Amino acid sequence: MAKTESKLEEQLQTVSDFFQRIMDRGMDGKAGAVWPLIIRIWGKGFNGQKYVYQYPATFFQNLMNVNFLHFSTNTKSERLKVLKILVDKLINNEIDIHLYHFGLYLLYPYAGARQKEEDAKAAGKKRSDFMDTLPRFELKNNDSFISEVWSDLIERRYPDVGKEIVRVPSFNEIRILFTPNQFGDHTGLYYSDADWLEPVPSYELKVKKWVGEKDPMTPQSKKEGLIEGSIILGHSGEGGLRHFVSGEPVYAGSYIEIKFGDGWISGRYEWSFEQGNPIRIHSSRHEWISIQEGHIVRIRG
Repeated sequence: MAKTESKLEEQLQTVSDFFQRIMDRGMDGKAGAVWPLIIRIWGKGFNGQKYVYQYPATFFQNLMNVNFLHFSTNTKSERLKVLKILVDKLINNEIDIHLYHFGLYLLYPYAGARQKEEDAKAAGKKRSDFMDTLPRFELKNNDSFISEVWSDLIERRYPDVGKEIVRVPSFNEIRILFTPNQFGDHTGLYYSDADWLEPVPSYELKVKKWVGEKDPMTPQSKKEGLIEGSIILGHSGEGGLRHFVSGEPVYAGSYIEIKFGDGWISGRYEWSFEQGNPIRIHSSRHEWISIQEGHIVRIRG
């Protein structure tokens, strides 16, 4: 028991020294501390406005790993001890809100909201009431964090005459590509005929579309053993109708790639077996795409 307490005391001292260094000299000895974050304000509701500070998870992970910071708290009493120290340091202006959030990240690497709420109540009424006034924090993955920052930089204007002006952020030495879903989630504009979208600065929301083998960053090589050609309708040996590609029959549920612009979209072949009905492809993007006979496709030989 004494050994565990001694280890926690050492960890507390290491974290406290780190906090003091940041407050005195900033990050890496630079003037001031740089914290990448998004501040969200939610409604006015019964309890007033609620602030949420959103940090990239990897930033906290890097701070923890580079500076060898962690807490070995195996019991509730040990967690409460660390929590009270963090709250008191913030009350006494020994740390700022960002270091407080980072301290909570160290204290609760895997804990759920319920455990945090129970600990906050057990820390004493004064501390608990103070904690209720603080902005909470969330961790975001890199994709979400960068996408949200980018979307907040989109310029939108609504002229009295003419269409809405939507101008995406422009860069001189950076290129950014999004998956269709990620782009749609942050712009409201969805595409189904591309693997990657590259926003184009203009007075409208325009994109360059990249698919598979034409991917500008990580082009996909053509899969071996695929037969390419027009999909045509013919007769099977049993006298029924069936689609063929370069003489090879296409079976329900089989793998297929359809040509779209400069690239290919992969999926699963489906058809009603009724002449004149479109061919349906359940794409790898979980969407249905309809094509007609004569479309260029690839199937497995």
